[in-house]
Amino acid sequence: MSPVRRSAEITEQLRASLVDHARTLIAREGADALTMRRLATEAGCAVGLTYKLFADRRELVGEIVRAELGRLREASDELLTRSGTATVGANLTWYSETVLDSPAVALARELLNDEALMQSVAASADHAGFGPAAFPRVLTRYLTAEQEAGRVAGHVDADAFGFLIASTVHNLLVAGDAWPKPSRPDFQHMLDAVAAAIAARPPEES
Repeated sequence: MSPVRRSAEITEQLRASLVDHARTLIAREGADALTMRRLATEAGCAVGLTYKLFADRRELVGEIVRAELGRLREASDELLTRSGTATVGANLTWYSETVLDSPAVALARELLNDEALMQSVAASADHAGFGPAAFPRVLTRYLTAEQEAGRVAGHVDADAFGFLIASTVHNLLVAGDAWPKPSRPDFQHMLDAVAAAIAARPPEES
């Protein structure tokens, strides 16, 4: 009796489910914990299934990063919808932490050491029209929207501040252990301070 063949739709659903479990595993234990066997345990499935859906860990890593690019693009779109809500500092913190917490960050060193995989992921980013280079543009668009909402001063150079905030986040992504990284509360305090410095002032305070 021949084995039952899964439909393409079911296969994609199973692959997406394993990617989600991989994200959870990386967030909890780090990138080094990601093995096909550990993933099977995390997902509650046979290790053979992971190898049927992904040829090896390398293919799985590529799929995780591609999925993360899509998730970060959605977060970038959501950041724009948040303009005029909550506070500018809170919105900047939410977006920055979404980027910093991405499992793609934990896998970045592995990507950089695998030129073929890096090129494959870069091609996917180009096709999707979104990659790490888009972050300054996203933040600039958000700050411009807040200017239009009257919460960021009109004289503020949104391009400059978008670039500086994105550069700060990028530095935290790539800096080694020797760099004194701030705690998350301290980081939020810094972004709140930036937001306060560029905030629009009532006429009597201008």
